[in-house]
Amino acid sequence: MWPKILSVTKTAFISFLIFFFLFWIFIWNFSFVFKQKVVGEVQKIEHVGAQAVITNNMPINPQVFSFSVAIKDLKTNEIHMASSEDRKWGAVQPGNCVVAAFFPYEPWKLSKGMTDRNARLLQNFVNCADVPREEGFFSWLKFFFLVY
Repeated sequence: MWPKILSVTKTAFISFLIFFFLFWIFIWNFSFVFKQKVVGEVQKIEHVGAQAVITNNMPINPQVFSFSVAIKDLKTNEIHMASSEDRKWGAVQPGNCVVAAFFPYEPWKLSKGMTDRNARLLQNFVNCADVPREEGFFSWLKFFFLVY
């Protein structure tokens, strides 16, 4: 009788761990798991950070470095838009070709669902002829873990 109880308990515990791990991956890290790779020409980029009074005692609010980005996808000609607090966008000019990761809001945030909350700049090129055209498993793996 005890071996059967231990077997059922072990199976239930392992099932719970697997469920918790999948829950953690897809719910708490939803934005990272379902990010989108956008390769295209920057149509518009605008620094939208508010003016701030900087004092010695207070840390700088990251929203001071906020950018609004619009990128025209090379494959679909769709214009993807997002805001970002990534300071690297300050070096990008309209007309540059970039590789960016767009992170979506979670769908259970109904007021912002189906929009992007962040655009992370991965690579910046002067023109689109310089963009690498590799597509494959290793390219996908590199993007998934954001190793650039």
